[in-house]
Amino acid sequence: MQAQLRESDFTKYPPEARKLALQHFDLIEQLPVAFAIVFLRQLIDYDWRFPAERAEVDDQLSYLGAMSSDKLQSAMAGFASLSAASSLANEHWWADPIASTEKLTAQLWAQHQMDHFGNVAQQYQHDFRAAVPESEPAIPRLCIAIVGKDAAPGTKLFEKLRPYGTYFTQVNPTDGVNTLLAALNTRAQASPAPYAHWYIEGGSAQPVPNKQIATVSYDALTPVREALLEKMTTVRLSGAVGGPENLRSVLAELRPDQIRAAGAQGDEVLQHFQLSLLTEGSGTQIFSTTFVQWAAREALRRARPLTLVTRYSPRQTQRPMNEMWMASRGPLKVDPQGSLIDADMGAYYTWINQRRLTGAGSSRFIAWFEDQHEAIVVAPAMAKGTVSTSPCDLPKILSWIA
Repeated sequence: MQAQLRESDFTKYPPEARKLALQHFDLIEQLPVAFAIVFLRQLIDYDWRFPAERAEVDDQLSYLGAMSSDKLQSAMAGFASLSAASSLANEHWWADPIASTEKLTAQLWAQHQMDHFGNVAQQYQHDFRAAVPESEPAIPRLCIAIVGKDAAPGTKLFEKLRPYGTYFTQVNPTDGVNTLLAALNTRAQASPAPYAHWYIEGGSAQPVPNKQIATVSYDALTPVREALLEKMTTVRLSGAVGGPENLRSVLAELRPDQIRAAGAQGDEVLQHFQLSLLTEGSGTQIFSTTFVQWAAREALRRARPLTLVTRYSPRQTQRPMNEMWMASRGPLKVDPQGSLIDADMGAYYTWINQRRLTGAGSSRFIAWFEDQHEAIVVAPAMAKGTVSTSPCDLPKILSWIA
């Protein structure tokens, strides 16, 4: 590390992140540039990270801080070998790890070292989790995907999920949405914890009585989406950025107070999360189905919830890209059937992401065609690759997998 690391360079970090950085200043000085940049990129957002993310940062600091100098050097050897980071060594990269991460990424690609970096990072994560295992969930995780609002039956659904669970063809749909949201509320009451229970809505959110439920709604974020699309269009047309990579860098540095706030009032953590969905996701500003699928992925990856309910609503129809970039001031034509296909795939991706979390062997998953008779259930108690034609309802299904 050639540039001189200075405590004063952390003054722009939020309070809790700055406190952690200064507490572990000596450790950060010893880290290779490639690793330190990526780690500080996590640390600088510490103040609005979810509890699971904060715990991981804390655990890493304890894990690395407990090592002897020789052991730390050995653990970091793979990162130290990356010549792509050498061009950043003379810069004050720690003062702005967001911009430095973009530069590091560009250098890794340019020097054909991205695969090597990925392998080194994977090995580090394996060693870290072997030493500090992630805790098991307090209760089995449950994910529910509600798909196909306003779509007509006839599309063959859940084909990718059927080998892993039981496909039901005679589900009574009466009061189905309320039944599933009530199950979310019951679990939130039984196992209360911040950001442990989520409801992600592709339209206008149904009311949920429990404040422990983190609610994200596509419609509620309309002012934010429109303001962001306007900003993206302005920046793109101004020629002030040199391409999509630079536009992404501009978006990554936005804060909720720079874009019209909507929803999650008083909850900075959720506000930052919602903005990140729109600045980091591709198409989340335009298509409600893409928004729900990406929000589910990020909630599972970052918050690692115990319960997640997603509900897909019809997205707008495909239009020329220039039209979709412009914030709409009127009603849009929607495509329920195309949205059903999107949601079917989105449900499958959500199940895959759920399987990546601890406790995967005991997790439960339900996907239901809203107001229709089809559902797929993947759970330890459910037979795999089976079709059930017996009449049932959603309360019964929930009782079977409880």
